[in-house]
Amino acid sequence: MSDFLQLPEAPALRRREFLRRLLLAPLVVPFTQSALLARTARLLGQGSVSKDSGHELVTANADFFIRNHFQTPQMNSETWNLEITGLVSQPLKLSYSDLLLTTPVHLPCTVECAGNPSGGNGIGNAVWSGVPLAILLKQAGMRPGATSVIFHGADSGKGDDLPAETHFARAIPLERAVRESTILAYEMNGSPLPPEHGFPLRALVGGWYGMDSVKWLTRIEASDQPFQGYFQQKHYVATEQDGTRRPITRMLVNSKFLRPSQDEEIREKIYRVEGVAWAGDAKITRVDFRSGPAEAWRSAALNTTSAPYIWTRWSYDWQVPGPGKYMLEVRATDSEGNTQPAARDSGRQDAYELNGPPHVNVVVLR
Repeated sequence: MSDFLQLPEAPALRRREFLRRLLLAPLVVPFTQSALLARTARLLGQGSVSKDSGHELVTANADFFIRNHFQTPQMNSETWNLEITGLVSQPLKLSYSDLLLTTPVHLPCTVECAGNPSGGNGIGNAVWSGVPLAILLKQAGMRPGATSVIFHGADSGKGDDLPAETHFARAIPLERAVRESTILAYEMNGSPLPPEHGFPLRALVGGWYGMDSVKWLTRIEASDQPFQGYFQQKHYVATEQDGTRRPITRMLVNSKFLRPSQDEEIREKIYRVEGVAWAGDAKITRVDFRSGPAEAWRSAALNTTSAPYIWTRWSYDWQVPGPGKYMLEVRATDSEGNTQPAARDSGRQDAYELNGPPHVNVVVLR
């Protein structure tokens, strides 16, 4: 664990510019569960991933997947506050302006839904800007015995087995909370968070599935007890046939096609297949491609320098053998030796961590 950082005061000019953009932004932003990555955009100048960052794929805010449990709460930045409570020596109450007067950190990070199907659209990549959670926890003064941090969101609703007025909340271990990859984000790709993505403030837990990056934060609670919240105990749990249960946390190694699309018609003799691969805390070390279940796996090219928390671009120049129908597959391997499994554990009774090799069917015409 690295040392805590101090927060120098940012120039007032930055806050005025941020508020100007906030006022110019539409009050309600329309969002749809659109196809991932409608276009390639350069990484923002204030954040970087690697020397190849100018070629990284960034998901536009309007194209970023949406997975919320309840309706988007109506939040007012003038009246909103964030409280840090529980096992702390100095409880904090911070306004939106307080956060904007801090010097931001910028975290390029891939976020994936825990229930994203293999090759699915429940994943996106953005540059998130905000405050390291570790700094605020230090200011609050963690008391001895604290082992976890609970994120409380403003969103709530009803359900058949849902206790009345249950708010979405998730807990992460204290060790994870104080990592540099865990921040409280108020910007997404250089703009204020869109309403559907957590305005005015959300958690961003780099390398873990998206449910722990709680949106619309109102309170952060330090605790010494296992969290018994509904969305901690009833959902996002890996369940085996014998009843064994464990929490879902870290993103598994996975990959996705960007081109071709499903059922695309191909006429080229050499077709460049492209996609992305990711592995949570680990790096991508290898991506393999094949053009059918009976074909051998062949190594694809990694087009960007692999780094934790963010996806890596890959490509393969496919020598198209001739007319016909083909099933293209891809699989990735990470720096810890994990490869996407050919088959899912038959004992799994849940629908999370779906990371089998994705495939697309194409038709070659000549």
